[in-house]
Amino acid sequence: KQQAPIAVWCSASSTGEEPYSIAMTACEAFGTLTPPVSIVATDIDTNVLQTAAQGVYPLERIEKMEAARVKRFFLRGKGEKGGLVRVRPELRELISFRPLNLLAADWPVRGPFDAIFCRNVMIYFDKATQGRILARFAPLMKPDALLFAGHSENFMYASNAFRLRGRTVYELDAARRGVNG
Repeated sequence: KQQAPIAVWCSASSTGEEPYSIAMTACEAFGTLTPPVSIVATDIDTNVLQTAAQGVYPLERIEKMEAARVKRFFLRGKGEKGGLVRVRPELRELISFRPLNLLAADWPVRGPFDAIFCRNVMIYFDKATQGRILARFAPLMKPDALLFAGHSENFMYASNAFRLRGRTVYELDAARRGVNG
């Protein structure tokens, strides 16, 4: 039976480093540049989304990355594009970049997702707002999905829909997963 692609939502993708890192990890995990993964990457700022969709970065942005990863996932610019790298088209094809405001009444994303990355954006919201956003994440997640937060974020006091699974990783509370705890 053909399994549906792994669905990931990167909810505050900025200029694209996080969704591209997720795509690279998926390629490595599956051993192919075309893994069964679909990534939705959103941000409120349409300018950063445009940069992300182009996937072109200064060479300095990837200088700490292993040479083998750089060779596998990036194309080096030549001539007037020297000093720049571009993410391989296979990675760009795994990602759909869309504008989205987490505070908006309607989100142009549909689950269910296997993972939601919401890193380093919730720190800008008060606990009540965090709770409302988390409550909207929960129904978009598969029962065994994971929610990834930033290192300075803690959702335990903002929502009872999730429980901490690791330092910055949350899962749906057992009642929401349909598991008897």
